[in-house]
Amino acid sequence: MISVDYQTSLNNGIILENYRAKELANSKLRWIAYSTCDEDPKSEIRALNITPDDTVLCVTGSGCRVLSLLACNPQHLIAVDYSPGQNYLLELKLAAIRNLSYDQLLQFFGVDKHPNRWEIFCSLQHQMSRDTVAYFQANRWAIDKGVLFTGQHEALYIKLVVPLTQLLFGRQLDRIFRSITLEEQRSVYQQQLASSFWRWLIRVGFSPAVFRYLLNEPRLFAEINVDTSSYVLDRLDHTFSNHLAKDNDWLYFMFYGKYPGRHCLPHFLREENYWAIRQATTKLKIVTASLPDYLKQVPDQSIDKYSLSDVSSYISKEYFENMLRDVARTGKDKAQLCYRNFLAKWLAPSDLTDILHRNDQLCTLLDWDDLSFAYTFEVSTLERSKSKANNFATV
Repeated sequence: MISVDYQTSLNNGIILENYRAKELANSKLRWIAYSTCDEDPKSEIRALNITPDDTVLCVTGSGCRVLSLLACNPQHLIAVDYSPGQNYLLELKLAAIRNLSYDQLLQFFGVDKHPNRWEIFCSLQHQMSRDTVAYFQANRWAIDKGVLFTGQHEALYIKLVVPLTQLLFGRQLDRIFRSITLEEQRSVYQQQLASSFWRWLIRVGFSPAVFRYLLNEPRLFAEINVDTSSYVLDRLDHTFSNHLAKDNDWLYFMFYGKYPGRHCLPHFLREENYWAIRQATTKLKIVTASLPDYLKQVPDQSIDKYSLSDVSSYISKEYFENMLRDVARTGKDKAQLCYRNFLAKWLAPSDLTDILHRNDQLCTLLDWDDLSFAYTFEVSTLERSKSKANNFATV
């Protein structure tokens, strides 16, 4: 039986729920894998159509997508992550948004310069839980640097990808990101950048083994069922051919290690969404637990919307399918499910096809429009009234 610790961050109205397991305790002090957004949350917002009456369950990750969904002001939002550090980061980001001016926020996170970010952090301490404060006190270097750019994932790009691509393709990339029209950008990409050497480098750099080693994430890409090299190259070809790079915050970060300015920031950091998050009345619960394990604790028919990120990258197909069975059990009638696939393209198992109805048209549109080029989408509606879903039991 897993014991549960509860803690309340009273000033911010956040309930913290921690499922104390041995593996969680062992990972408690590990530095975060993700600190900024490598996803396009507009896709989830479009897929889920969140209303003020909704209860939303979301994977925490870097916290960016959670905050974007919070800007939609659902009634309840449950953020779940296996990593305590990722949840501490979410609490830090929310405290900063709720208590700093917009200019101060960008300075504190590292988008703009500031001489003493630690002083800002100290002013926020009473707005956060003890564990969160202790975690960042032990990692002051990240606050001083600007926490938005300090995750292991982000450090990989800043320390390796950016210097290498700038050395080898700097002029071509500059021309791409200065392009005003798609026609101009396609021409530069196809004629000047997409050489055989570029394609070889992408194949090597985006291999699962390289990512697991550099990120120290042995659970990453638990199973793979696509040709990795061809898939990543196809998705890069798509985004450079169909989306203006100058308007793509994640693409710019990949090749420059920063954001170009306030006109091109992650969704949650744009000024209009900063204000929406501050004004939201959502009741937020942050849960430290494995998502499949946590879903087993969730009451039947209690969730309206699911935003599960690329959870398929971290668990086996069998574990993933069992998790979807708990989605079928815990979802209300007409609940919406959205998740991303990267190198594992998992679909709903055959025993769920009569309850989880895939929106083929929307999936295709999101695959085309999403600005974080690596993912494809699965969006489904749970139609309980047309099935025997009430018979689903926790697996």
